[in-house]
Amino acid sequence: MPAERLPDPFLRADERLRPLLLARGFRLAGIEYPDRARGSAFAEYARRGQRVRLVWEGEARALWLESARQEGAEVVSRWTDVEWSLAGERLPLDQELGEARIERLAQAVERYLGAPE
Repeated sequence: MPAERLPDPFLRADERLRPLLLARGFRLAGIEYPDRARGSAFAEYARRGQRVRLVWEGEARALWLESARQEGAEVVSRWTDVEWSLAGERLPLDQELGEARIERLAQAVERYLGAPE
């Protein structure tokens, strides 16, 4: 994978989730590619009091969503897995990378954040 290119599963997931997050009052705070050797990437979205980020863990080849509270521009809580929060328990790592996985993430956004503002 070329160093300047973000992973396809991450790009497809972000393309699907971005409109859902924007409709709920979030704005894109940034996309980071902090570990190019392992292929990790983050797309972080913010709105007043909350952040959500899409995580791609290249070494594990997995996608997930996390949420944290923020005050001002600072994150003031731990990042919490959205799907685990909805389930009320820690779930096994979902390593599916197809459309079904991306749709499960979209459903998690809708359930976790509720209706668009």
